[in-house]
Amino acid sequence: MVTLIAVNQMAAASFVIAAKSIARYKELDNKDFAEYYLIGTMLSMLIALFGGLLIKAIL
Repeated sequence: MVTLIAVNQMAAASFVIAAKSIARYKELDNKDFAEYYLIGTMLSMLIALFGGLLIKAIL
């Protein structure tokens, strides 16, 4: 994700997010898992976004 954002490939980054959700679709029926998964995904994507933007700014 960091690399995709750093090289300005936002469409590919959104594809990764969608693929990750499709892979866990059946497990999202469990409410506890769904909350854990969504918060973890959001946090990791935000960290990747800021990391990618930082690398982009440095280069």
